[in-house]
Amino acid sequence: MSLGSVLVMDQNRDQAQRISSMLHDQKWTSVLSFDQKMAMRLLKGSRFHLLLFDAYDGQGSTMQIVDQIRAHSQEAPLAIMSDAWRGQAPGAGSGASTAGADFVIAKPFAPDKLKALLADTNAYHRARSKDHHVLVVEDDQDMRLDICRVLKQVGYKVSFASNMEDVFFDHNLGMVDVVLTAVLIPGIGGIEGTFQIKKDFAHCKVVAMSQGVDDKITAIHVLAAAKAAGADALLPKPFNMHDLLKSVQSVIRAKEGPEESNQAAIDALFDP
Repeated sequence: MSLGSVLVMDQNRDQAQRISSMLHDQKWTSVLSFDQKMAMRLLKGSRFHLLLFDAYDGQGSTMQIVDQIRAHSQEAPLAIMSDAWRGQAPGAGSGASTAGADFVIAKPFAPDKLKALLADTNAYHRARSKDHHVLVVEDDQDMRLDICRVLKQVGYKVSFASNMEDVFFDHNLGMVDVVLTAVLIPGIGGIEGTFQIKKDFAHCKVVAMSQGVDDKITAIHVLAAAKAAGADALLPKPFNMHDLLKSVQSVIRAKEGPEESNQAAIDALFDP
């Protein structure tokens, strides 16, 4: 699965291929172009999550065509690559900022710098999204469907998985605001999954939900372990949907502020 698509414009084909390989390692797809005209043709025909353009090509400075890029970018952020080893970094970086590029990255860059740029790209899109994205992780299919249905009814963007392995393989957590996860699920489970999410995707809020294992290991014990792993809110099973929505809303309020509340939609759903 691809986490996003990037249009790369670099007249140096070897460099473009290296960038493509680094993007592939991060689970992002790339489309390569080698001059401004080629890039503009591709941009007009496809939609991308990020535009990664060299500051210069044989036709001149990319900064001279920013308006054309913006006209066809469909809200994709523009990152300008400045060629530090050719002494272009200071001018390119300054020009990029002045002309309105969203990001500047010095070339050559290592995978960690590209990873940081991709994280910034996700944050860029999250900030402009009108709907909060909730990822539901639950192996009970009926419960999963019920939870997703109610979340959609009050206006959340919703995706789902049945285990944490699928979460990390199939979903771009950089674009997820809240992970609502059962703790006792197959595979690595909700506790290890919560720890990994909070470690690698600090912006994600995690709501952990669980029943007990037996008379000795109650829901309180299981959820305490989830809390220790980094969960932001705890929801004992069984619960009603009103309580679930309140839990999701509480972590979004903590994340974004009270003005982001879905309270009106929740009240409309549950008022008699």
